[in-house]
Amino acid sequence: MSSIVLSSALRGTLASLNSTERIIDVITERLASGLSVSSALDQPQNFFAARALKNSASDYSRLLDDIGQSTRAIETAFTGLNSIEKLIEQGEVIAEKSRDFLLAGETDPAIIEESIDSSPAPLSTQILSLSPDVYYRLNETAGPIVDSGSGGAGPVGATYTNGATPNATALYTNGASPSVQFDGVDDRISVDDSTLINTQTTAQRTVELVFNADNTAGRQVLYEEGATLNGLTIYIDNGSLYVTAEDDNGVNTYADININAPIVAGQTYIASFVLDAPGNTFSGYLDGQLIGSVTLAGDAVFPTHSGNIGIGGVSQGAQFHDGETGVANGFNFAGRISDVAIYNQALTSSQLLDHANALNSSNTTLYLNRDYENVIAQIDQIASDANYRGINLLQGENLITDFNPDRNNTLETQGQDLTVNGLGLERYDFNDLNDVNKILDSLDVAKKIVRSFGSTLSTDISILQTRLDFTKQTINTYSSGADDLTVSDQNKDGAEFLATQTRQSLGITSLNLAARSQASILRLF
Repeated sequence: MSSIVLSSALRGTLASLNSTERIIDVITERLASGLSVSSALDQPQNFFAARALKNSASDYSRLLDDIGQSTRAIETAFTGLNSIEKLIEQGEVIAEKSRDFLLAGETDPAIIEESIDSSPAPLSTQILSLSPDVYYRLNETAGPIVDSGSGGAGPVGATYTNGATPNATALYTNGASPSVQFDGVDDRISVDDSTLINTQTTAQRTVELVFNADNTAGRQVLYEEGATLNGLTIYIDNGSLYVTAEDDNGVNTYADININAPIVAGQTYIASFVLDAPGNTFSGYLDGQLIGSVTLAGDAVFPTHSGNIGIGGVSQGAQFHDGETGVANGFNFAGRISDVAIYNQALTSSQLLDHANALNSSNTTLYLNRDYENVIAQIDQIASDANYRGINLLQGENLITDFNPDRNNTLETQGQDLTVNGLGLERYDFNDLNDVNKILDSLDVAKKIVRSFGSTLSTDISILQTRLDFTKQTINTYSSGADDLTVSDQNKDGAEFLATQTRQSLGITSLNLAARSQASILRLF
């Protein structure tokens, strides 16, 4: 096949037409898509800068939903607040009505008599709240002894020795649970050596236990740790409860501390000692009452001490107020023991008194107003129902709203407990004028709390609305910035399209003329 030979004029014209065609294709795509930069090939710098701006706009768009949901959560709380305030006002009307009856020397027919449980929190609950290092509840009905402590070294094992019997009668009524019976002959509980008790120095130590002695004759060990050199002991001696301590190895030695108080058989007691080396004191308590305290010389920790730990009897030597014993098993207790708690901290006298008061349940008779009780009960129900997607600001839960993608600019809406307890609406007698006035005072305080919290929520919701508007404007700014880098000018592209088409038409005409001219020359030959 012969090669087709084109003149330079034809080649130039064809090249120009091809270039014009490519320009037309580009402009056509711009007009169709509205973008001057649609891929990294068009203009890499603008393309990737625009993508980053669009990503930021997308991130902020997701925040709009979070801000909107936070607003709804606060609106739900507002609805609950308004309802609670109305209930408080209803309660005021009822209380004022009862007051009017009393001032007239009459009794409100809505008053009812009710016996309520006014017991404090059970002993075990109070002990566990203080994170004891070792805690033997001794309430097992069968099986091994369980350590309920929270010591970092893990549970400290303890075993029944010579027949101490679990599942004995409870020693107290509030949160009653079984105890362990000791026969006074050779029963005891042997406790393993542990860094939480005896194989590590101790700056502070509290030990407490509940017991009920079958008799108080002779010497009966309730708790002991240590042996003939150093030790801490709680025991009975001929009608008295003793706590003692001895430190023969410390820098500031002391021996045979004597703190005691009388006790009787068949009565439940809670006994404890508190060693406070930083405070230089060793103190004994019976039923939460201080029975004696000894000042120790210097700020010296209690040293490590060998000898196993015994509950209900000596395990391997013990310290007493009149000397020590090296017997391996003796001075056994006859009676029941429960709730042996060991803390490497010095409990306060008020904490120990709370524990003593927790032993027995109690009931209180109140003269309540039926209508008032119904109204107040609704406060707790509304506070519970004012929940939006798992957030309840009226039950003290907090709400965190993020304002930027990095989540380092936030608003934390603090919840508040607006239940009956949170509002401080205590139950008083409606047949006593002073108590009714207390009810009215507490309702007035509760109303102020509700209104104050409402004001706080109003501020937060205003902030959320401001941030919502700001976020919308930020999204528009980022989106507009991306458009500035990538969106085409339709007017400019349209004019350029027409100009290019005209240039293409002229090129085609030029090509035809060049082709005719070449053909005429060829005919001459």
